[in-house]
Amino acid sequence: PCKCASTMTSIQLLPPELLSMILDITCRTTSPSKTTEAPQLLGLVSKLWRAVVLGTPSIWTTYYIDKTMTSRGAEHALARSGSLPLTLRVVDDSSNVVAINEHLSKLGSRSARWRTVEVAHPDAAAILETGIPSTLPAIHTMVVRATPRPIDLSRLDHHPFLPPLPPHPPVSLEWNMRRYSTLRHLDLCKVAVKSSEVADFLDFLEACSDLHHLSLDGIWERDSYVAPRSITLPALRELELRRVPSSSVLKWIIAPNLERLLLEKIAQLRYWTPVEIGSHYGTATDVTLLRFSTLPSALRDILRAVPLVSQLKLLSFDIRSPYALCADIILQEQTLPCLAILHIQGIFSLYQLKKAVEVHRETLTEVKVHCLDLGLPEESLAR
Repeated sequence: PCKCASTMTSIQLLPPELLSMILDITCRTTSPSKTTEAPQLLGLVSKLWRAVVLGTPSIWTTYYIDKTMTSRGAEHALARSGSLPLTLRVVDDSSNVVAINEHLSKLGSRSARWRTVEVAHPDAAAILETGIPSTLPAIHTMVVRATPRPIDLSRLDHHPFLPPLPPHPPVSLEWNMRRYSTLRHLDLCKVAVKSSEVADFLDFLEACSDLHHLSLDGIWERDSYVAPRSITLPALRELELRRVPSSSVLKWIIAPNLERLLLEKIAQLRYWTPVEIGSHYGTATDVTLLRFSTLPSALRDILRAVPLVSQLKLLSFDIRSPYALCADIILQEQTLPCLAILHIQGIFSLYQLKKAVEVHRETLTEVKVHCLDLGLPEESLAR
């Protein structure tokens, strides 16, 4: 008891400014389910802590919208946040969409202060359609991910053969009406872009002139692969295209200042129409390619389009494919003059790998196969 009392006395002697920083960090690092409660709990420790918590606006700028959130609590928190930018997170997949949209609409009066919006919910597209304002003048980061719908395991005991889940209601995101000109980070996962919306979606991206990071994961509906034109994003530094269904998607975006590129094709795809992407990604130095083992021609075309790559990762290679060993052979044919780090998953021919290493021996400093560090440069592989 004496030791605890001594510790509390020491904490009470901290300057209010330092205590404010510590409590702010504490609230930001708590789990999502407790973040809403953290300021109230910390304010119960002592009168000093309560005064510091209530007098630190940054503690009240993050909102986790879930079943426990109340309108009264949100209003109090907003009043205490001053004029600072706000962060909104919808991470409770059991919350009803109607209730979520009600909370978002009440926060809509402060939409000019929304800086970060993160939605991870089975009905993420519906929340984006009706809950997120079409104009956010200060938005910096937007993450919208459609997560798997939770299954009620208690029903399995009584209904072993459950009927199929109802289809998602039709959603129209109206990309042509959205104005997020200050957006720098956009992450969309399984938020479908229909074929009739491709042109509007590209116009929306082009209007985000400060976009630095773009991640698109499985957003392509059937027949929505071909874009009417390519758009240029001069500020883009990081591009991730996951579960790409067609090579036509690679022509959507031109990134003249790209640094990091990740491409992943869908696992079922076996045929890939050759497409000329020219210098779309010519400045990329960090390149990761997933599931391209069945497409040696596509792998070759992409490597030609990234001549400045210094770090190359070839992952998720299907060892059952007759082309599983094509990567090391292609690397012998396609010289990458700046290649320093090479990671390959699913290569069994050490002889062919040594030949690929020999081609790039002047620049290579690290090679990993199956996450096993071969420790280059070594005599066994350098010769």
